[in-house]
Amino acid sequence: MPKSRSTAVAPDSPEEAGDDRGLPEDAIYEQIHHAIARQELAPGTRLREEELRRIFNVSRTRIRNVLTRLAYAGVVTLEPNRGASVARPTPKEAHDNFIARRAVEEAIVRLAADRLTPADLARLEANIDAECAARQKGDHAAMVWLSGEFHTLLAGVAGNTILARILRDLITREALVIATYERQGKPSCSHEEHSAILAALQRRDADAAVRLMLEHLGNVEDRLYFDPLERDTDLSRIFGRPERGDAG
Repeated sequence: MPKSRSTAVAPDSPEEAGDDRGLPEDAIYEQIHHAIARQELAPGTRLREEELRRIFNVSRTRIRNVLTRLAYAGVVTLEPNRGASVARPTPKEAHDNFIARRAVEEAIVRLAADRLTPADLARLEANIDAECAARQKGDHAAMVWLSGEFHTLLAGVAGNTILARILRDLITREALVIATYERQGKPSCSHEEHSAILAALQRRDADAAVRLMLEHLGNVEDRLYFDPLERDTDLSRIFGRPERGDAG
């Protein structure tokens, strides 16, 4: 009995092969990862190999490789006989993600306090302004994305590529947590809290910046309600490509 959908199978038929001169595997991975981080792909969304193969015009083998990598990153679930879907975090997984973020972001903030430059400050201030503008427009998906981007930019300031890579996946998983458990009318993140963290970093006050960061992450978690929400998602609309061939 095969253990998972990623188990080796017969080669693709000509109809399934697609054109692997299309987008490379890394580019497809980034597009799907990005769509999850921006909450365009809701938790539980089915990621059908055949549909993705037609959208990206590549082989099912390439799509399987991408889905396996996304599963390894913790943002996609692979189930035998059911295929792939966007991960739907359990309450325990959500709490575990916040515990990991606190540990990683404390290290990042302490490193960033010693390395912040005027150019870094300008980029972070621009991010906060953009998040504020998105909030005023009621663009929730942009707010979540820009909030995560603030933390990603801080990781860049810290200059530790391993911490930055870990944080990126934690932020994407948190986007799934927020999409699943956020209370209606309760924004998950505050640009004012980001501004306070940045002000402490500008003063080179690492202890204050860490305290504010941990309070900020605690506030994000406190705004969640662990009762999952569901919605349907159109993959072709998100990736902006008409399906090729018959609609099936």
